[in-house]
Amino acid sequence: MIKNIFIMKSTGELIFYKTYEDIFNIKLTSSFLSAIFSFVKQTLKTKELSEIEVGLYRFIFEVEKADSSELMFALFSDRTDNLVELRNQLKEIKDEFLRKFDLRQLTEKFDGEVSKYQEFEKNVDEIMEKSKQLVSQDIQKDLMDVIQELHTFSPFVISSALLTQTGRVIVSYLNVNVLSDIIRLLESRFIIGNSRINELISLEDYGILSLVGIDNFISVIQFKKKCPFETALIISKKFSNRMKKLIL
Repeated sequence: MIKNIFIMKSTGELIFYKTYEDIFNIKLTSSFLSAIFSFVKQTLKTKELSEIEVGLYRFIFEVEKADSSELMFALFSDRTDNLVELRNQLKEIKDEFLRKFDLRQLTEKFDGEVSKYQEFEKNVDEIMEKSKQLVSQDIQKDLMDVIQELHTFSPFVISSALLTQTGRVIVSYLNVNVLSDIIRLLESRFIIGNSRINELISLEDYGILSLVGIDNFISVIQFKKKCPFETALIISKKFSNRMKKLIL
């Protein structure tokens, strides 16, 4: 769950923040973030600040360069939240903020007045609301019906799901450990720049796992170990095609 969103100058001035869960002092936290950014630049000789984990929590960063200064966007969330999904949301927040406000007024022409930036909260709310539901309830019900048919169609099928390419769950009947493994896989692929899956089938301890890309989505089926790979591929193709007709 997202706890806080910060927009601040790398020199420490807090431009905007939104609190979803009040668990710490905002000013102290902004000072902490500024110190982290300064440490990264001066000690590690880099301005690439991506994310840091602190206990059960995680900070995710996006930095925008502007002449001799930088604007830092930070999102604070639970460590178990989907990294790919959160980074996409933070990038959208950054892009929307830079479209709405003049970057020069925040850097070389900054006068210290930040009250006008609080209106950006409406934009943040719209971005978060838009990301809550990717398919309608009617489509979601149809997807669940297709999944139920799949489970009765083949004795090899253990479970299945529909996710986004970033790992967000649309519908899932997968065991929580299997789902966690898939999300970690998607996160690791995202980090190395390979953010889309077209087709992937693998033999795991818990059975055969098949992932098929459907534009921005991924259909997932977990098969029993004794299922022939050819059978798994055929079923996966048919399943993904039925999903595609519903969501695209």
